[in-house]
Amino acid sequence: MAKYTHKKRQAIAETRPGQTLSRAQQGELKWLRDAFQSLGRRTTAQAYEVGGYLVRAKSILPERALGTWIKAVCKFTPKTGRNYIAVHTNLMEYKERLEAAAVAPTVLFVLAYAEQPDVERVISAIEAGEQLTVAQVKTMVGAVPTKKATNEAALDVGGMAGLRKIAELKVEEDSVKFLQLTTGILKRVEKAIEPLAQNRAVFKGPLQELIMDDCKHAHDLINSIAAPLQPAMVASVNWRPARLTEGTTWRKVQELLSAMGGANGWPGREDFAPWLQAEVIPLLRFVVHGEALQGDGGGDDSVDAAAPLDNEADDGLFAFEDMPSKVQETVANALEIVSPERRDEIRSQIVFDPKPMKRQYKKLAA
Repeated sequence: MAKYTHKKRQAIAETRPGQTLSRAQQGELKWLRDAFQSLGRRTTAQAYEVGGYLVRAKSILPERALGTWIKAVCKFTPKTGRNYIAVHTNLMEYKERLEAAAVAPTVLFVLAYAEQPDVERVISAIEAGEQLTVAQVKTMVGAVPTKKATNEAALDVGGMAGLRKIAELKVEEDSVKFLQLTTGILKRVEKAIEPLAQNRAVFKGPLQELIMDDCKHAHDLINSIAAPLQPAMVASVNWRPARLTEGTTWRKVQELLSAMGGANGWPGREDFAPWLQAEVIPLLRFVVHGEALQGDGGGDDSVDAAAPLDNEADDGLFAFEDMPSKVQETVANALEIVSPERRDEIRSQIVFDPKPMKRQYKKLAA
C-alpha cells in the first residue's frame, strides 16, 4: 500500500478537481492535457506550443502542483517543463527564424537562458549553414558549468598535482573565451564580405572598429593557452610568449590574430578583400569549426603560401629571434618605453639588416 506524506497529500489535493480549482480551470487543464497528448514528434514549432501550454497551466496551478501535473500529463520532468516555458517566454522574438532553421528543442533549451547577443550569434551561425551540437552552442553562449566550489578547492592543493589541476581549469576557461571571441570575429568577417557577391566594395575601417580589439584579446588568449614563455635576452626583462611551431596552422592563427589586433597589420585596399577570403576566413573556420586548410599536407599550395617568407629570407633580413644577441638586447631595451601590450606587435615588425651598405650598393646599381 502506498504511503503518502503530508506534502504529497497536499500536492495531490491541489490538483484534485473541486479542491482549489474552479470548473472553468478544471476544463482548461483537461483541454491542455488533450492538446498536449495530441502532439506528435517534437519539432521547433511544437516546442513553442508545449511552452505555451505549460505557461497556461502555470497560471492555473500552484508551483508545487505544476510539477506533479507535468510529470503526470507530459511524462517528463519539471525541469524539462521549465525549459519549455523558458523557450516560449524568452525566445518569442526569434520564433520565425528558429522555426525556419528547424532548431532542435535541446538547442532551444540552451538559447532560452542565454544573453541576447549570444542568441543572435548562434542563430546567425545556424542560418549560415553551421551544424552546431548542443555542446558547441553551450560553449558559444558561455553555458559551461562553472564548478566554482571545485575551482576554489583546487587552489588549495599543493605540489605538481595541484598546479596541473589549476592549469587545466585555467585552460578550460580561457578556451571558452577564445572560442566565443573567434566565433564573433568570424561572423563579422563573413558579414563584411557579403557585398562581394554584388561586385561591391568591402570597407576596411568599419570592420576594424568591430573586431580589432577582439582580435587583440583572442591573441592574448591563444598565447595564454598554448604558447610557452621564453626568457628575454636581458635578465631584467619580463618573459614573453613564444611563437608556436613554425609551419603549423596554429602558428598561422597566432600570427593572424597578432596582425589583426593592430591597424598596421591589415593590408591595403587592393589586397584587403582577397586577404579576408584566402587567409582570414579559412584560418578562423579552422579555429571555430575545425576545418582543415586547403593545400595542407605538402601540396603546391603550401609552397606558394610560404614563398613570401622565403623571398624575405633570401634578402638577408633577420627577424628578432634570429638577430645577434647584442642587437636583441638593444631592441629589448628600446621597447621598454612601449606599453607591454604593444611590444609583441612592434617587435614582430622589426628586422635587422646585417649588410646595409651592400644592399644600398645594389639599389644604386639597379
